[in-house]
Amino acid sequence: MDRDAFRRRWIEFEPFLESGRGGLTELEWVRAIAPRVTADDLERIEADWDLDRRVALLEPPASTIATLTALRELGLKVGVLSNTHALELRAWPRSPLAALVDDVALSHEIGVCKPEPRAYALILERLGVAPARAAYVGDGGSNELDGARAAGFGLVVLAEAAAAEHAPGDLPRLRKQADVSVAELTEVVALVAS
Repeated sequence: MDRDAFRRRWIEFEPFLESGRGGLTELEWVRAIAPRVTADDLERIEADWDLDRRVALLEPPASTIATLTALRELGLKVGVLSNTHALELRAWPRSPLAALVDDVALSHEIGVCKPEPRAYALILERLGVAPARAAYVGDGGSNELDGARAAGFGLVVLAEAAAAEHAPGDLPRLRKQADVSVAELTEVVALVAS
């Protein structure tokens, strides 16, 4: 199958997968659209996918751990709202990040994705925090910053590192969606402490 055609079909399918409405797992989808894929191919795909996500979760940047630790030391509740699918997060329970957050709302488990209002409402409800008293920090993917603003978050923060690395041309648009932008995640601590 042509790589570009595969990518286009994946982009169309992934939102259904992330919301738990896909009806197929990642590997079942690959098998369905690429019938000549072998069992060995599927095993390799799964292993590569797992390795990529496992490394990100098991070896997060020191700045992420430092930021979450500092927020907890301030007595703040911390939640994670992520558009993701099951295969991406198999390593979450073993991640050092898991112990540093109060709750996690994963789109494939909650049935809605950012920027849908229900996704934001659910994590706020789980944390027991009113939107106006909450800060939302994100890299801007999935139109999440506009979603957070519409959900009534008191502070919307763009964590610029991912966009700066992968889509620097998007930074001006993303900065307009946020109340403030930070180059380093650790800057969030001073923002919310004041």
